[in-house]
Amino acid sequence: MPPLHFMTTSDSIDHYFLIGRITRTHGVKGNLVVIMDVDDPNRYKKTKTVHVLMDGLFVCHEVTSFSINGKNAIIHLKGFDTVEDASMFLKSEIYLPLDELPKLKGNRIYFHEAIGMMVTDEIEGKLGPIVKIMDLPEQPVAVVDFDGKELLFPFLTLFFKNIDRKNKELLVRLPEGLVDIYRNT
Repeated sequence: MPPLHFMTTSDSIDHYFLIGRITRTHGVKGNLVVIMDVDDPNRYKKTKTVHVLMDGLFVCHEVTSFSINGKNAIIHLKGFDTVEDASMFLKSEIYLPLDELPKLKGNRIYFHEAIGMMVTDEIEGKLGPIVKIMDLPEQPVAVVDFDGKELLFPFLTLFFKNIDRKNKELLVRLPEGLVDIYRNT
């Protein structure tokens, strides 16, 4: 069965988000086990298509079944009905287009949304734009361009006071003295 769509020149990894990695086959009918790399796997159980990254291309496949078991999913891709057919997907990553991300509300934000946001501290004022988010094992860390220097702060909702997505602004209340550390270096 041919794929539904090959990546076009305008598609890039920046237009997709990773939802999981295919680790093995399941059963004899071509089902695949996916380790989900998302906060809430149940949000994706109604997924109708996935984009599999293979040899640098995003290939869209129709999903005929998608069941969730904890952090794992068992999926079946249309037209791949045997273990042999499905085994070509082993160790592949699966993605969805960014426009299919569930909308977040309140003080929750996706990392990619935060890039370019102007950070303003309630006490210290404007700090600068977020240039990247480092997803470290302990906690995510925002990197802010603070007058040509890197200012790092824990990217946790605990510090978020308001997220203005429309104007790309993030109001925070950082721990006392944190900004001074960067100001005085």
